[in-house]
Amino acid sequence: MSAFLIPRDTKGLSFSLFDDLGCRAVPRGTLTMKDVEVSREWMVGPPHQAFPMISRFFDINRAIIGLKCIGAAMQSIEETIAHTKKRMVFGSSLATNQAVSFGIAEDVTHLELARLQCYRVLWMRDNDVPCQDLGAMVKWYAPKMAANAVHRCLRLHGHYGYSTDLPHQQRLRDIIGWQIGDGSEEVMKLLIARSRFGRDVFNTPMRHETAEK
Repeated sequence: MSAFLIPRDTKGLSFSLFDDLGCRAVPRGTLTMKDVEVSREWMVGPPHQAFPMISRFFDINRAIIGLKCIGAAMQSIEETIAHTKKRMVFGSSLATNQAVSFGIAEDVTHLELARLQCYRVLWMRDNDVPCQDLGAMVKWYAPKMAANAVHRCLRLHGHYGYSTDLPHQQRLRDIIGWQIGDGSEEVMKLLIARSRFGRDVFNTPMRHETAEK
């Protein structure tokens, strides 16, 4: 594959936007090319090098996506801690309930570990250390842990947390979008499995063998 930068007003090039559930600040959509004439002058980089050029940034982008989701979740956690400390239930604050505080403790643990792994991936890329499998790990793990944490925060605010008056619903919708963007959880796990088992395992057709009696 080769990369091309095609002017937006090129004849035959059209766009349509998705009405996404979240991530409104980063609109997504489809690009359609119908009988578009592409000039050789629009080629970016050497021929047949589009994927290698783009793939250099995969790990970086996946770590940054993880950090964005972690940041949103940590903001919800800070707000929820403040809320549960003030919220009085049966004569004591909601925070004294271990079902509440232990759940937050679990979420913070997962998010801090994911944050360190994201930093590790960025450090490895800065030092030209291969880390495709680690980049794939943070891409599926960090958003999933962030979504779980924000979901808990939403519930701990009661029905008010389920309303649009509070930002937890917006953060949750955005994080779910990033679970899809730049590769789904299933694709990331495939990359990890290929790295650990070897690519040849997944390129070999499955054989059905009959057990001998």
